[in-house]
Amino acid sequence: MPTILHRASSSDPAEDLISHGGTVSQFFAKGLVSAAVNSHYGSENAAQIEYAPHGKATGLCAALARTAYQDEGLSLQPCSTPGTTVWIIDTADSPATAPAYFPIVSGSTTDFTHPFGMVMQVNPARSPFPRIKVQHLTGDPANVPDSQLWGAKTGIV
Repeated sequence: MPTILHRASSSDPAEDLISHGGTVSQFFAKGLVSAAVNSHYGSENAAQIEYAPHGKATGLCAALARTAYQDEGLSLQPCSTPGTTVWIIDTADSPATAPAYFPIVSGSTTDFTHPFGMVMQVNPARSPFPRIKVQHLTGDPANVPDSQLWGAKTGIV
């Protein structure tokens, strides 16, 4: 099932998510990221984003089906899958915008110069259900473009 951006709603469970957070090192200790990812991002915050319609955990997380590659779309995968279900809050690669806006890097990335981060290629106001994909972070990478920056607002709408 593709992962898309959907309008938040208190009656539609399409946006019902639970975040399981910690540091990359904590996910490494659980066997969910590689030693290379831990070596590069160990102190950074990370999360698994579990789909939970009406607050009921499904065991399925917003993830990649395999190790990150250019333009791979997010989908729901078992949260127990190593690497592909962990997302790194990569404030170090965009210090000018952090902590309000940040790249979200795949825990399966193997390129640490230009890691694979979530991207929205269309304006969600103009496209009803845009697909979320991963692409190499661009910029230097300390100057990541807006399409690769994310923010978070928690709570129930």
